[in-house]
Amino acid sequence: MFAAIRFIVIYFCFMGSFFVSIAQADKLPFMNQSKIRVVAAPGDRVFGEITLDNPTEESKNMRLYLEDWYYLPGGAGGKEFLPAGSTPASACPWISFSPAEVTLPAFGKQRISYSVDVPSDATGTHFASLFFETSLGKDSLPDSGRSAGLDVNVRVATLFYIEVKGKAARSAEVDNLNIQPSKDEKGALDITLDFENTGNTDITTSGSFSLMNNDGVVSARGAFNNVYTFPGGKGSLLGTWKDRIPAGVYDLVITIDLGKALTDAGMGRGPVITKEASVTIGENNKIVQVGKLH
Repeated sequence: MFAAIRFIVIYFCFMGSFFVSIAQADKLPFMNQSKIRVVAAPGDRVFGEITLDNPTEESKNMRLYLEDWYYLPGGAGGKEFLPAGSTPASACPWISFSPAEVTLPAFGKQRISYSVDVPSDATGTHFASLFFETSLGKDSLPDSGRSAGLDVNVRVATLFYIEVKGKAARSAEVDNLNIQPSKDEKGALDITLDFENTGNTDITTSGSFSLMNNDGVVSARGAFNNVYTFPGGKGSLLGTWKDRIPAGVYDLVITIDLGKALTDAGMGRGPVITKEASVTIGENNKIVQVGKLH
């Protein structure tokens, strides 16, 4: 007999660190909010609710607890989780919730009440994750010959972003413009830039580029990847143009929206950075000269 092993799988509605089968995913309770962004003034208290839903015919015992989290370096959106109160930007001490343990009946729902108390001297944005952990039982992973003793615990998370009203600054540096043949597509051009979050809140970018000729006609247009950062975080912006561009001198206009996270949360818009540079393109998309970004 093999000793039982407790194995925890982190599962997100929006991003997973472990792939589960469709059959396994159907056994997972889910919450109606995977992200909660709160904007509150110093000294304010905010209340809210999260609803847990059990889509299965079996009751589920769940344990609730808080942890810290942050974006991993590189800006790709990967996350790391730490014990509550481990980071300077932890919002865990600000958050209370009830109940801490629940039993979800078959096909049932459960409301989780929470409150956020923002300290009077708070600034910037603080972060926390509220985990809901349950067991899938044994033999829930693909059979590997020794899976009979594997006790699989799965946890789903709601991420909290607590922004202090009037005290959160979204700012960033965008530099090191580079235009070169794409490494992935023959004949295409890659436009890359370095991004650094210089503010005191999280930033999710949404960016685009346009190449305009001397007549003001757009000859190329595209989008950059999203970059996800906490204060001080860095990432790389990449945009690709696949088609042929006539030889000539162009004005490259780059627009980076620093408020995508606010827009996604239905909380308005954030600041936008606009940069320009002169670009000379030769035959067959050959880059002849790239001017200074300003």
